Amino acid sequence: NLFKNKLYSAINIIGLAVGLAACIMIMLFVRDELSYDQFWSNGDRLYRLNSTFNPPGREPFRTVMAPGPSKAALKSYFPEVENVTRFNSMRVVMQKGDDIFSEPLMWTDPETVDIFDFDVVAGDLRQSLNDNASLAIDETFAHKYFGDSDPIGQVLTLSVHGLHRDYRIGAVYKDLPHNTVLKFQGMAMIDEKDFTDQGWEFAEWFSVNNYVYFTLKPGASIEAVTSRFAGFANNFIEIPQDTLGGEAADFVHFSTQSIKDIQLDPAGVRDGEMKPTGSMSTVLTFSAIAGLILVIACINFMNLATAKSTQRAREVALRKVLGANRRQLVFQFLGESVLIALIALIFGVVLVEALLPAFNSFVQKDLVFNYVDGLTLAILSGLVLVVGVLGGVYPALILSGFRPAHVLKANKSSESTGSVRLRSVLVVLQFAISIALIVSTGVVYGQKLYATNMDPGFNKENLLVVRNTGRSGAVAKREAFKEQVSRLPGVKSVAFSSDSPSSGNQSNMNVIIPGEEGELSVLIGVHRVDYEFFDTYEIPFIAGRPYSRDYALDMTPNGFEAKEGELLQGNIIVNEGAVRRFGFASAQDALGKVIKTSVGNERRADFTIVGVIHDIKFQSLREVMRPEMYMLAPFGFSNLNVRYEGNPTEVVGRIERTWKSMISTVPFAYDYVDDIMSEEFEREESQSILLAIFAGLAVVIACLGLYGLASFTAERRTKEIGIRKVMGATVFDIVSLLLWQFSKPVLIANLIAWPVAAWGMLMWLENFPYRIDAWVLLPLCFAAGVIALTIAWVTVGGNAARVARSNPIDALRYE
Repeated sequence: NLFKNKLYSAINIIGLAVGLAACIMIMLFVRDELSYDQFWSNGDRLYRLNSTFNPPGREPFRTVMAPGPSKAALKSYFPEVENVTRFNSMRVVMQKGDDIFSEPLMWTDPETVDIFDFDVVAGDLRQSLNDNASLAIDETFAHKYFGDSDPIGQVLTLSVHGLHRDYRIGAVYKDLPHNTVLKFQGMAMIDEKDFTDQGWEFAEWFSVNNYVYFTLKPGASIEAVTSRFAGFANNFIEIPQDTLGGEAADFVHFSTQSIKDIQLDPAGVRDGEMKPTGSMSTVLTFSAIAGLILVIACINFMNLATAKSTQRAREVALRKVLGANRRQLVFQFLGESVLIALIALIFGVVLVEALLPAFNSFVQKDLVFNYVDGLTLAILSGLVLVVGVLGGVYPALILSGFRPAHVLKANKSSESTGSVRLRSVLVVLQFAISIALIVSTGVVYGQKLYATNMDPGFNKENLLVVRNTGRSGAVAKREAFKEQVSRLPGVKSVAFSSDSPSSGNQSNMNVIIPGEEGELSVLIGVHRVDYEFFDTYEIPFIAGRPYSRDYALDMTPNGFEAKEGELLQGNIIVNEGAVRRFGFASAQDALGKVIKTSVGNERRADFTIVGVIHDIKFQSLREVMRPEMYMLAPFGFSNLNVRYEGNPTEVVGRIERTWKSMISTVPFAYDYVDDIMSEEFEREESQSILLAIFAGLAVVIACLGLYGLASFTAERRTKEIGIRKVMGATVFDIVSLLLWQFSKPVLIANLIAWPVAAWGMLMWLENFPYRIDAWVLLPLCFAAGVIALTIAWVTVGGNAARVARSNPIDALRYE
């Protein structure tokens, strides 16, 4: 039967093979996402501490990190807590002999050994994490820097902040599995005495730079901990009463998250080396897409099987006359459909093997199809049965229900109206799914283009950031380095800054503004910049002026290190958001106004506003623009920003040679600003590509079915078409008739798909503070409808033209 009906068989097998291949690849992706951090022995009682800050006059700031002092506080306040550890990622300068390189290193507490199961292959991990001059590294790091030699006892010199020390390799552990949110290749013990001058790392409650994990004692309830977080905050965190007032719990809120949930529920700002890469919405979206593609393939199966029922009516009738009962016939046709699904699965697995490397590059994973895995085989067997039964049950019931006397008397079977209507409904469903996927693809890609091409308020082209200028080996020479770089051919301007675009860093300062009920303290974002910063970034001023060496008060005195009780004075530049937050009528009105700042309880400074700029999107494009101040303060400069012209490779080469000639103890590192900002939306770009691929597959499978239906329809209407031509119908009339027949379900599918897709994508767009306008969905929906209709016409048109051009004598001769 398969070989006799080659077109029918090919359409069914190809459609099902493509659908099953898509399902298998998405199944591998979903299974991998759901496996994250399921293997820790303490996983059921292992949690991460998250923080949310509620600064006055600002949106809540949610982060997956927690303050450094929370480690000791958790252990002392909650008897339910068993162990607590911190992870703090810092990029350090490492020296091995004459070789210098920069690597991220995870600083952690000794309790890490009691919480996480590391597979140690050499040395003593516990002893290493109890020694402030020892390193624990994974096998990849060991092979990278020590080759095949034994790394234990080898020495690396580390520099970070003010710390400069020789570290001995004390332990080597197996590489962490890919399916964990813990991402690091080396660990060193946290010794807070090494960072006394960097209190923000481990000592301050209002600075969050640590991932804090803790385990509960066996039998303890996490609700018993979370229900007392308000008292925990009030007990340990001191709020400046003269500026904020109230209790700590009003401004700081802690929450917990099981380690098993982190990968699919990021829960806040994701910074650092250990940021999760997934989301439950992505898993659900692609799971739904896999199901929809499979549904489309099954619809093809059902449509073509019911369409072919006319040609198998006499077979069924003769089987019944010879004694077959309906139950036997149902099992016969279900067996056929399961066999077709099994054949399609074989072709589908071949497709998976061919396409999996490309799929892996899109999802940035190393997925492998395991043929001996019991769960995988069980899922595939289940897929074959579900697809076979789902695709074949209705045709089996229809075919087995034919009445022999009726069929054999007329030598044919009259197709039921119910079958025709069902096929029409299923075709509508197919194209509704396809159109919705096309619309979704357009919205995701459009949002990515909008976000990456929106005006950030500065010129991001021809701009690069040289890193590591704040390193201890570079600080003393950075001014001279800046001077040398400014003279290089191709360099237009250079400027230092404490931060770079899209870094996600949050530096804030209390500003006191008058209110109806007295003074009110608000939190304002702070950037430290130098004189040339605004020129280098080409940021226009709305009012006032940039910083100038002609004004002594432009430079923040003493690096804002005021003594207790001392009042400092200086000038400041702010953005429009800060002007609005301060309550000034306009940018022009803000000029000359004095704002009072506070650091701690006794340190004060008054700043006069001398310039106002537009709100520039210097932070993440995923976050709402915050009120900001730009302080001329010559400390904490981590980046040198370079505006260049000409060939970027040549400019970077000149800068690198200058760096190496002047700063030999710190590695050279740089980034292009436009690359930094576009990287934020890599996930959306991958999603849009995958959506486009899956939408294309859905359309292809739907059109395969449409082509098959058109062929069978033309075959059934051969005599009708012949009579129409004899009565004077032209080829155009016949083609138009057949095209209209298959255009109606596509048009109805548009009416169903448009509102559903628009609703879903509007909900998705709510995740972005800056997004495309809702009206853009209207032309996208119309374009998707036109694409679907055009594809349907192309699919049906060739067949319709062939039938319309046929000689009517061939159709009517046997009558």
